[in-house]
Amino acid sequence: MHHNNVSYPVEVPLILGHEFSGIIAKTGSRVEKFKTGDRVTAETHAEYCGKCLLCRTNDYRLCRDRKGYGFGVDGAYAEYVKVPERILHRVPDNVSLEEAALTEPLCVAYNVVVEKMKVKPGDVAVVIGPGPIGILACKMLELSGASEIIVIGTGGDEKRLEMAGKYGATMIINSDNTDPVPIVLEKNEGYGADVVVDAAGPAATLKLSLELVRPSGIINKVAWGPEPVDFSLDKLISKAVTLQGSFSHTWDIWEKCLKLMEEGQVNLADLITHRLSLEDWEKGFELVESREGIKVVLKPNIGK
Repeated sequence: MHHNNVSYPVEVPLILGHEFSGIIAKTGSRVEKFKTGDRVTAETHAEYCGKCLLCRTNDYRLCRDRKGYGFGVDGAYAEYVKVPERILHRVPDNVSLEEAALTEPLCVAYNVVVEKMKVKPGDVAVVIGPGPIGILACKMLELSGASEIIVIGTGGDEKRLEMAGKYGATMIINSDNTDPVPIVLEKNEGYGADVVVDAAGPAATLKLSLELVRPSGIINKVAWGPEPVDFSLDKLISKAVTLQGSFSHTWDIWEKCLKLMEEGQVNLADLITHRLSLEDWEKGFELVESREGIKVVLKPNIGK
């Protein structure tokens, strides 16, 4: 998004930022459930029609008229952001606003593991790509009862792989040094993993996913990959694999994730490696792109 090089339309120029929290400074005349001073976080769905088939069946995240913060409308890299009441969520008293700003990626991971893949206790799981979504997928896999959680990264991912271990990974593989295929294919009587999360995105990781998943297993592709797939998908057929796409989240998922945070079942503070002022946003991007930073929190200076 920083380099305007994504596979979905972004209405540039615009302000980025779709993961945020804050304190309500002012409410509109029709707001009923929130007041000035409330600590809140918000979904990314700045606009959607509320009337179509998808909206009426709790899939408003996929509404054709949806516009997300930092995608279709100005986002939260600012001192103030305007948010409709219907997508606001209260931040529990024992959860910091910094942690609340990371609710969104936790919701993405919840949607992948719980809603889409329906992981069961005892499952063998693989996560490819130890970015924030991959790391939080590890935590959701752990909470769902997966017996083994194998995380695969590459050179430069050392800090992130270590963090994945703190969030539930039972085995960490650097694919630059170790071929993950024979290791994973030892599982389930030589068939491989029950579920694979592709949180990396390139065609190569989808190809790897098809190697690692067992027959009748599930692959969930949550990471974007704008380049064409340049290999045969016949393994999808011969193994009778379910290949899912996963996008965004819904109101109920946000409430579940905030409850997990409130009860201390998920700690998001450890993911925050850097805290910067909003004016230092460019440094924050550099930290993430170099993979030195995992999550960088930007703080605006209100009332300058």
